[in-house]
Amino acid sequence: MNNENKKINIKSILIRYGVCAVIATALLFLILVTNGYWGLTEPQERLRVLCDAFSLPGLLLVLSSGLILAANAGTFNGLLYGLKVGIEIVLPFLPHKYVKYRDFVEKRKGKRIKGYGFICYTGLVFLAVGIVLLIIFHVQYP
Repeated sequence: MNNENKKINIKSILIRYGVCAVIATALLFLILVTNGYWGLTEPQERLRVLCDAFSLPGLLLVLSSGLILAANAGTFNGLLYGLKVGIEIVLPFLPHKYVKYRDFVEKRKGKRIKGYGFICYTGLVFLAVGIVLLIIFHVQYP
């Protein structure tokens, strides 16, 4: 029974990483296509575009996981509460119930996102490849 749970857990982890990698790879190919990678003839330009194509998805994934971390820590609770109260003031005809800030924060504590580390790790892999390509670029073309 325990072995089956491990297989299911490993399978779900691989699916998470796989989907994240597919999204990052799709963004990578989009960057390559928009920069005309296959039409470039100079190796210097090809390496630069390839470096950008790996770095951008990596940075986006790492920064989005950092944004999730900040949201889980409650960084945006005040802003969200202010928006909620502001909307209630501007649109008084909508039914609403006044909620104290303390209750709002307690309710939001239960809505934290868990298990998002795969986004950061996938982004770090793409970013590492981009950094290696950047180092190669600066060594070959000073």
